Amino acid sequence: MSDVVLFGILWVILTILGEIGVSLWGHNMYYFMASSQAVEGNHAAIFLMIFLTPIFMFIVLMLFFVPFRFRAKDGERNVKAATFKTNRTFISIWVTVSVCVNLLFFIHPTASAAEMMFQEANPANQHNTLIVDVVARQWQWYFSYPQYGVSNTVNANGFNDLYLPVGRKVEFVLRSYDPNHTYDANLDVVHDLWIPAFGIKQDVIPGETRFMYVTPTVITSFEQNPMVRVQCAEVCGPGHPYMWAPVHVVSASNFASWIAQQKKQNG
Repeated sequence: MSDVVLFGILWVILTILGEIGVSLWGHNMYYFMASSQAVEGNHAAIFLMIFLTPIFMFIVLMLFFVPFRFRAKDGERNVKAATFKTNRTFISIWVTVSVCVNLLFFIHPTASAAEMMFQEANPANQHNTLIVDVVARQWQWYFSYPQYGVSNTVNANGFNDLYLPVGRKVEFVLRSYDPNHTYDANLDVVHDLWIPAFGIKQDVIPGETRFMYVTPTVITSFEQNPMVRVQCAEVCGPGHPYMWAPVHVVSASNFASWIAQQKKQNG
């Protein structure tokens, strides 16, 4: 059996095993998904892994196959190693495949879920969007709902709370500054709004206003699953690990009741 045939057989076997692993594990790559963005991101990750598995197996097999199959035997000296430097056919195939794969990942909408992101940010698609103003400071989150006249939402224990209605698109308006230091509106550091169950995050930078869009799809809460929380994902100082807040995804009626309760507290 020639080396090329043996390598090809091993490559096919490893690729099949790898694709089986992707199909068994990839469907739950995000562990818990509670938004349409998380579902799209999971699809994008699976798409990338399906196409990259053969390439990954080829490279790994090459790293092990070549040293073991073509190593110099005892007593052999001055053996001229075979290389691909002058093999124009191999070089042409490798470069062509590499360019095509990268172009595929760049332009294919499934590879990055980019098409969905553009649609979410389109002003024409903002009907019935819930706007949540988010302020990040060392080391705390503030949540406000300007459409309802509610600012700095807190729970019964005085901690910041984020409530969202299921099935309704949310626009997070993100800013980083310290409300307690009014003499400098940009006085703070870079933070990162991350809700693991939503599969998306966005840097929050002093002096900038940034936006993030998400549509919750599951009624859930931090008490049910710890991934349903706001977590800072950018190291921002000694209090960074404790910069988090619980998230509650509720029905439209429960959200309206919560808003009414917050209005009384803010009043």
